[in-house]
Amino acid sequence: MNKNLKLIVLILLIFSSLLFEITGFNIKLGSSYLYFVKPILWLFIGIITFVFFRNNVSTNKKYKKDVDFLVIITILVYFLLYFVLGYAKGFGHNPYDTSFKGILINLWTFVPIAFVKEYIRYFMINNCNKKHILWWTLIISVIFSITELNFGKFNSYFSSPVSIFEFSMETLMPSLITNLYLTYVCYFSGYTTSMLYVSCMQVVLYVLPILPDLDMPVLALLSSIVPFFSYVYINYSINKIDKQLRKKEYKTVGLKGWLAMVLLVVIMVCFGLGLFPIEPIVIASDSMYPKIHKGDIVLIKDIDVKDIKKGDIIRYKMDNYYVIHRVVMINEDKDGSLQFITKGDNNNDVDLLPVKENQVCGIIKADIRYLGYPTLVINKILNSGVEDTVKVDKGRVN
Repeated sequence: MNKNLKLIVLILLIFSSLLFEITGFNIKLGSSYLYFVKPILWLFIGIITFVFFRNNVSTNKKYKKDVDFLVIITILVYFLLYFVLGYAKGFGHNPYDTSFKGILINLWTFVPIAFVKEYIRYFMINNCNKKHILWWTLIISVIFSITELNFGKFNSYFSSPVSIFEFSMETLMPSLITNLYLTYVCYFSGYTTSMLYVSCMQVVLYVLPILPDLDMPVLALLSSIVPFFSYVYINYSINKIDKQLRKKEYKTVGLKGWLAMVLLVVIMVCFGLGLFPIEPIVIASDSMYPKIHKGDIVLIKDIDVKDIKKGDIIRYKMDNYYVIHRVVMINEDKDGSLQFITKGDNNNDVDLLPVKENQVCGIIKADIRYLGYPTLVINKILNSGVEDTVKVDKGRVN
């Protein structure tokens, strides 16, 4: 059997493993599918691969030690960021059963499947046509990304533009980037290294009773940027070993450059999590024109409400949205609490209701002109018509 035919057969075997989930038969089988049928099915595919397709695998061993070392560093960096973010955002109880029996059961549902996938990935990438290695890397990565989808939620993935965006950013993109990375590692180092990476990423979730309480966007970002930058550095290291880079290129791509990029990503993540005392916000209207324009990014700093003065521009919460307007008057209630009368500079009248102390979310410290327009455009596409509901932005209604 030639190599192309072997690859086609393996691809068909992989997709055959999804028939239970695509047809919904896994729901009828219940927990027996997860704990018995699925692991046994993948073990069967692994045995077929080992017995019939293992010959003539041409593995590239030249860079194995270097790639192994860099993958281990990648795992350490991932967990460092993972738990640092946990200290910033808080920790929560592991939703999985962390008793000894529970750990064994959860590992059984994951380890055989993960190991078989990496062995099949290793065979496929090392037996494909090397002239089209980039295309095969993409095809193999897409195939394994498909195996990770939850077909029971497939309809909900495309139920609305927002759902499509969330599915793409939180599920599809991290999965595709990780699988591209694993395929790359399998090609230059072998399946044991990719098995190590996958195992470390997942086993911690089944073992530790307490885990960082991170939401899906943060986890998706972390699961994307770590393998991406690891791939970039591994690729650079391999080129450096082969002496394929000219001296000028060494000067432009070095440790300082990677550190600068990593620092930028970390800063972006920290800003998004609100770990800094200053938070960036995109302005969605012209109610504060000409001081602040639609599409500007303003930097907001936490402040004691007693330090707010007339003329300050504050951010406050009204129902389920936020408003950024100027304080034009400050009143004091009988109980001593403050109320702020606010107004948009571009509005004819003050806002609908006075702002109470517990509604204040910070004061504007700086304005960056027009930098937030790309975010504004995307938000408008995904949330068309939202501006019509924000009547407070236009001042008091008679």
